[in-house]
Amino acid sequence: MKHYTLFLFLCCALVFGSTAAMAQDSRTHERRENVEAAKTAFLTDKMGLSAEQSQKFWPLYNEYEAKRRTLIKGYRSGYRQDVEELSDQEAKTRIDNMFVTKEKELELEKEYADKYLKIISYKQLIKLYRGERDFTKMLLKRLDKRASN
Repeated sequence: MKHYTLFLFLCCALVFGSTAAMAQDSRTHERRENVEAAKTAFLTDKMGLSAEQSQKFWPLYNEYEAKRRTLIKGYRSGYRQDVEELSDQEAKTRIDNMFVTKEKELELEKEYADKYLKIISYKQLIKLYRGERDFTKMLLKRLDKRASN
């Protein structure tokens, strides 16, 4: 457990410690990779994945995350306009599209839950969902702490 905590700390430190000489895109990409590595370590520990499970689970999880990001990015891409500038019909359309996207996201989550259950147990699946929330909370706290310093 101490090794995991040290690894998580180092990963998070890498996320927040970037050099000024690097380009913004490079820093953003590096940060994202570091956050993903920390998330993988965090969730692997939380779920209690064996080496065999990890080998099968993570490619599937990464596939899910990529599809989910694409779905959400597709929804958000057309909506950069200020809300105050929208007509009532445009606002209604945006809300309708938001619900359609959420339904698609739920369908995707159900599809991948079935796939995950061929590799992990129901308890591990619950730990995955809880772990995702816990990791996000932890990351937000660290970002908030960093912003207040």
